[in-house]
Amino acid sequence: MTVGEKIQYYRKKIGLSQEELGQKMLLSRQTISLWEMDKTLPTVDNLLRLKEIFSVSVDELLSEKEPKEQSKSEPAEAPKESYSFVYDKSDISAFFDKQRRAFINRTVLIAVAAVIMILSSLGVSPWLTWAYILFIISGCIFHAKSYANFKKIQCYSESKIIGALYSYDVYDGYFILNISRGGDVKRMMKISFGDIESAEKTEKHIIFGVGGQAYIIKREALAADSIFYPLCDEVSKKMANSRKNPEARLKTVSNLLFIFSIVTIFFALAALAIISRKSYPFHMVQNMWVFYLFIPIPIASIVFGFYLKKRGYRYKKNVIIGFIMAILLLIYGSFSFIFANEYSHDEALAKETEELLSIDIPEYYRIDTKDFSGYTQSSSYGHIYTVSIIYFDEAAVREFEGSLEDDAKWLSYIPSNLSGITSYYCEVSGGENYYYVVYNVDTDDFGKLPDESGEFTFINVIYNTESNTMKIVKYKREYMK
Repeated sequence: MTVGEKIQYYRKKIGLSQEELGQKMLLSRQTISLWEMDKTLPTVDNLLRLKEIFSVSVDELLSEKEPKEQSKSEPAEAPKESYSFVYDKSDISAFFDKQRRAFINRTVLIAVAAVIMILSSLGVSPWLTWAYILFIISGCIFHAKSYANFKKIQCYSESKIIGALYSYDVYDGYFILNISRGGDVKRMMKISFGDIESAEKTEKHIIFGVGGQAYIIKREALAADSIFYPLCDEVSKKMANSRKNPEARLKTVSNLLFIFSIVTIFFALAALAIISRKSYPFHMVQNMWVFYLFIPIPIASIVFGFYLKKRGYRYKKNVIIGFIMAILLLIYGSFSFIFANEYSHDEALAKETEELLSIDIPEYYRIDTKDFSGYTQSSSYGHIYTVSIIYFDEAAVREFEGSLEDDAKWLSYIPSNLSGITSYYCEVSGGENYYYVVYNVDTDDFGKLPDESGEFTFINVIYNTESNTMKIVKYKREYMK
């Protein structure tokens, strides 16, 4: 038998006229007639369409052998429902509006979180504030780029969707989607009911999610008893019971690890802010070891990603983001060791100052010290040995503050001539909240210029009664008389 005879045979077998077959194929009756008279041959796309309609293989359609007779108990499958429609601009706009709203909601949530983080860091450190701002700017640029891509996809999709004819043939357990434009079949897909991942009924549409794609069906084109309505209910029940589904649980864990891996950098920054909230920026660098505490989260994402790969599921996003965040956390955490000359609770300079100046430094709860002895500084600033910042408990300093005005070695301001030998770490603005000591270790003098030129070692002490902090700076400075 010829191809045309085969088409005629199978058409009559399922009880279709040439016109009815043409409607299903989105072709004219004359085209079907030309096929059956062997004057033209169907295209590959049309052969695939005929294969689905007749429930036979393409090889069987093209073979010259006589068709195999089917038993009466196994009749050729005919569609239970058939629908055809086109989308107008309002249909597509309504679909993309939903995605746009979701995009805007995410943006608002990110913006709120960003504002909260910035506000929380303002009272901690300018360094942390700028870190947040730079991170947020990067996120905004990325988000804006994503939105631009979304708009590009929307415009492209609208041009492809609008004007195309969509037809659905519904069988037991699956439906055939056929997309054509200008009488030519552009795409044909067989979609199993079991592959449908989500279903949503809106006022005008039914939306199915299959393999990351969305398929829209116009409700006005469906019969009141269409199989699509109970199908939505079945999918909803499946989604409601998804927690009992091991595959769904794996997907949920995968998504949670992916999200947690991304936000670990925010958690680490927040933890850094908490443990360093009363220190200066250089001390915050010392506390960046806290980033190491969050490394197990991206590591878990990597391990789980390879587990998903072994099970045959998608895994790349977990592995990729896990590696990126683990590396970032390692880099940030290593700052604690890179800047190892910064340390806390070093009492050496405080005890030396107490002995040399004959003062009793009040009880403190923290000392932050930076060691500069390994650095080479310019002659204009001298050579800094050590800078310590002492943080006092407010209740423990009242007696100490009362003795400052009666002690001749403490100055309420630094004279202009004396400021020439002070450290650049010394706030020389003065004011009612500040008290100073300028001590020359070599000459054992307080608050006076050396009698002759030379290189001298000085200790500056600056106490702030408002913040209850004391800064001690030990340095070497050249003096020219």
